[in-house]
Amino acid sequence: MDINQILRTWKEVFEKWRYFLLALFIAAFFYSLNVLVSGWGSLAGFYSSYGFLKMLNLFGVLFVGFRESITTSSFVGLVIISLMLGMLFSMLIYKHHIYASTKDEEYGIFGGIGAFIAALVPGCAACGIGFASILGLSAGALSFLPYDGIELSLLAIGILGITIFKTTKNMYVCMVPNTKNILPNASKSLKGGKK
Repeated sequence: MDINQILRTWKEVFEKWRYFLLALFIAAFFYSLNVLVSGWGSLAGFYSSYGFLKMLNLFGVLFVGFRESITTSSFVGLVIISLMLGMLFSMLIYKHHIYASTKDEEYGIFGGIGAFIAALVPGCAACGIGFASILGLSAGALSFLPYDGIELSLLAIGILGITIFKTTKNMYVCMVPNTKNILPNASKSLKGGKK
C-alpha cells in the first residue's frame, strides 16, 4: 500500500464529521485522563474546600496549563499518543460500520496494548505522571529507565502506528469464507465451466 492510498483512506474516513469529531473526542478524553491523574490531589482538595464548580475551573486551568507541569518530550509524546489513539478508535468504528470483521478484534487488542502502555507512563516516569501511580508504582520505581520513560512513549507510539497502518491497509479488505467447506464442488464448477 502506497502513501497516497493511505492518505486517501484517511481522507475518506475523517472527512465525515462524525469520525473526525469522535477522534478528537477520544484524544481529548485520553489527554484529560492524564491531567486528572496528575492533578488528582489538587482537584480533590479543591472539591472539598470550594465545591464542584471551582474544581471544574481548576481542572480547566490544569488542562490548558498541563504543558508547564511536564517536560516537553512528555507533552509532545502525550499529544501524539492522544491523537493516534483517537485516530485508531475512530477508524476501527468506521470499519465496523462498513462491515464487521474478526480482524477488527485483533487490531483492537493490539491497539489496546499500545493504549495501555501509553496510559501507564506517557513519557515522564520520573514525574510520576500516568496510571502507573494509580497502580502503586512510584516515580522512583520507574526512573530506572535510561531515558526517564520516553522509551515507553516511543514504544506506545510505535505500536499505535503499526496498528493504524494495518487498520488502514485492511480498511476495505473483505474476508471471504473458504468455499470448499461450504460448497465442496465449487472449485470444479468455477473453472470456466469446464469439468
